[in-house]
Amino acid sequence: MMWTWLILAAVLLAVEMMTGTLALLFVSLGALTAALLAYVLPDSLAAQISVFAFATIAGTVIAWRRIQSQRAKAPADPNASVEEIGQQVEVVAPPDAQAHLRVRYRGSEWAARLANRDLPVQTGMLLTIVAQESSMLIVDARTK
Repeated sequence: MMWTWLILAAVLLAVEMMTGTLALLFVSLGALTAALLAYVLPDSLAAQISVFAFATIAGTVIAWRRIQSQRAKAPADPNASVEEIGQQVEVVAPPDAQAHLRVRYRGSEWAARLANRDLPVQTGMLLTIVAQESSMLIVDARTK
């Protein structure tokens, strides 16, 4: 029975590697755990199935909790990058009528928009990134 579990684990792992979804990873690990039990206790099919089910469920629950905690730490704006928020940028070109301007950030020019349209902005002034919409940086005078 050990070989059956090992073949099942290998097939599930191969399918998982082709899909890349992590959906079958824990089922494969459950089958591998059952194979280990089958090696130790070869005549215990009920125990092997129980261990397979428990390992599969436990691994899935642990992964689900980890994913949920990472989602909770993610920024509210799905396009925002945590690294950019709070970084300083230098104004390269003053804002136009729509409050769009060019700023220098990480050695290159970026499109930006003022969060506060009434903010008086001059070339060379330092502003802070407060958000990001796609590739557009949202800047303001406040610092963090």
